[in-house]
Amino acid sequence: MSDKDKSFEGGCYCGAVRYRITTVPTFAAHCHCRSCQLALGGAFVTWAKVPAEEFTFIQGQAKVCEKSPGIKRGFCGQCGTTLTYDAEQEVEGQDWSADAWFSATTLDDPSIIAPQTHVYVSHKQPWIKLNDGLPTFPEF
Repeated sequence: MSDKDKSFEGGCYCGAVRYRITTVPTFAAHCHCRSCQLALGGAFVTWAKVPAEEFTFIQGQAKVCEKSPGIKRGFCGQCGTTLTYDAEQEVEGQDWSADAWFSATTLDDPSIIAPQTHVYVSHKQPWIKLNDGLPTFPEF
């Protein structure tokens, strides 16, 4: 069975919103940007991505917060779990519209993808110590 033939599910804390991806994520990174810190209430978030056509909500729908034009953060309207990040435009030179980004830890089995890097470490909180050997980048 190839990765293209596999499907995986995930969802929010309370179970109101569920999604399915139909392939193994192609990339994952720990994001330390200030925007993610504020949106999630944590020091960083681990985002993963699949091609947009490989991601589907199968129960409920994420509510959306669009604080910055063209950047939509999806979350459960009942429990508040952060689920998705959608940039409808180029962000810092990257075209993200072809990908579906989601919080890797919301997968039922988050171990299917390991983060490959730390991004926006220029925003990292000083009490976070990075010693996992992953590459770090000041921005994305």
